[in-house]
Amino acid sequence: MGKLDGKVAIVTGAARGHSEAVARRFAREGTAVAICDIVPVEALEAQVGSKIRQEGGRVICFQTDVSDEDQVNAMVEETLAQFGTIDILANVVGIAGPTKDVWDMSLAEWKQTLDVNLDSLFLCCKAVLPVMVENHYGKIINFSSATGKQPLSHRAPYATSKMGVIGFTRTLAADVGQHNINVNAICPGEHELRSLELAQGKAEYQGKPFDKNEFHQNYVQRRHSEKAVLAGRWRADEGFTDQSSGSEDAAALALYLASDDSASMTGQDINTSGGVMW
Repeated sequence: MGKLDGKVAIVTGAARGHSEAVARRFAREGTAVAICDIVPVEALEAQVGSKIRQEGGRVICFQTDVSDEDQVNAMVEETLAQFGTIDILANVVGIAGPTKDVWDMSLAEWKQTLDVNLDSLFLCCKAVLPVMVENHYGKIINFSSATGKQPLSHRAPYATSKMGVIGFTRTLAADVGQHNINVNAICPGEHELRSLELAQGKAEYQGKPFDKNEFHQNYVQRRHSEKAVLAGRWRADEGFTDQSSGSEDAAALALYLASDDSASMTGQDINTSGGVMW
């Protein structure tokens, strides 16, 4: 038996990275999953949905802009029509946003980052909460970031949105606890594609050349270095490199938060960052 047998989950942004890992982990533990991303349904099906089915899971794929209320509502309604209920919502979707100084940033760039990274949580929670309240049961897992707890220079929209995720998580937990609904946030480690976006954005901001192949080689080398240790960044002066953590670590925590093992845990923001604390 899986830890989540008979449950139904929605996982946003599931085409890659942390979200793909969460969706597949949930499915392996017995959850019927509805997954969405901005990419076409055919691409999401090929990249993730087909893998879930091959592993014996049940899945529906949606092309959904989670910053659009009508599209979110349509996804939730179809999930209820096909699976009958919604027990778990994992708001994993996020974009890196611009790497710019505030005075060089457009309002559109600012708003797009907050729309995707923060407004989408509000819209998805608003859409699923009525059924969770009716069932007197629910698990909501929001993804923030290390940046939700500390500044990130030249990344004001991203930092603001991820700090907002933590504030929203704590407040919603207080609002819905009476309905036996847990709301928590994960501040995950890295995954390569997001790290690539951040490194590329920084290079563009600094006007420096950027080589994707070189970045990939360095990323793989660093993660497999003999000198890679947990919280290695604290011992950089001794030659150690940070082992950090990845998508599977975040998915393992999401599984715990989605299960009844975490029944008394709510309003928390938890790091899966290889031992580094903020």
